[in-house]
Amino acid sequence: MKFRELFYSDYYNIAFRNKKEDKANSDREWTVVKSSNHEWFADPFLFQWGGKQFIFAERMNVWQTNGTLAYCEVLDDGTTSPFKEVLTEPFHLSYPNVFEYSGSVYMIPETGHNKDIRLYKAVQFPDKWTLVKSFWTGANFVDTSFVSGFHDGIVYLCSYDWGHKSSHFYKFDLKDLSLSELPNNPNMQNERSGGNFFEERAARLRVLQDCSQTYGAKIIINRIECDDFEAGKASDTFDFEILPQNLRLNSKGMKPKCCHTYNQIVSLEVVDFLAERFVWFQPFLILRRKIRSAYNKVLRLF
Repeated sequence: MKFRELFYSDYYNIAFRNKKEDKANSDREWTVVKSSNHEWFADPFLFQWGGKQFIFAERMNVWQTNGTLAYCEVLDDGTTSPFKEVLTEPFHLSYPNVFEYSGSVYMIPETGHNKDIRLYKAVQFPDKWTLVKSFWTGANFVDTSFVSGFHDGIVYLCSYDWGHKSSHFYKFDLKDLSLSELPNNPNMQNERSGGNFFEERAARLRVLQDCSQTYGAKIIINRIECDDFEAGKASDTFDFEILPQNLRLNSKGMKPKCCHTYNQIVSLEVVDFLAERFVWFQPFLILRRKIRSAYNKVLRLF
């Protein structure tokens, strides 16, 4: 094994910048959120509450197997507070889609490993959350995202069935806590979501991941041409893309290889990216993975 393979590893990172009038793929500089070698962060979502701005994200401790959810605050001086873990479960968590409805704060994270779509509510924002309802799917649905805004408590969602590689659309009614699947929308691109829809330059745009060649190869932004989801007639077309190699970071030593999540609010935008970093304890992580793999193989014999 080469020296670089022994002491360097790919970690996901998060970067943010102020929102301007330009497109999401402009070459303005991004500020990287600092993290230690013991953890990485991905799937960022932005949320503004009480005059403060927050980044919610998946947190992965490299010594553990399941992701948890954490947040940091974007401070007035352009830095961030340390990430704080706020939600753990016995299964993997990621993609913390945080939103407000009728004066309360909710979250729909990715819980596909538990074969459900879950709704949580903040009982003490941003630190304490409680489960409101679990919608059983029986499949590994990932990256549940908004493809519309709220209208009388109703919003349309898109979730991706990882096992069957297919997009599914849902009508979510927060008034009666119902989630109903809609007819197939064959003119909507069948890819994993990479963030919530947003409005820019008088257009409504849908965020997708391009995983055709490798996971997180780039982020695709499609223009929503028709939003008749209930009739199965919704459609979208390609608008532009965000390439990892074009992300200009304030951390000059980082060279992004992949990116798969982009989100924005009025004042900020955020993206994640994969980059290599030196990890002195990487040999121990490699050894641990080999031992675990061998152990699992032995278990399968019995």
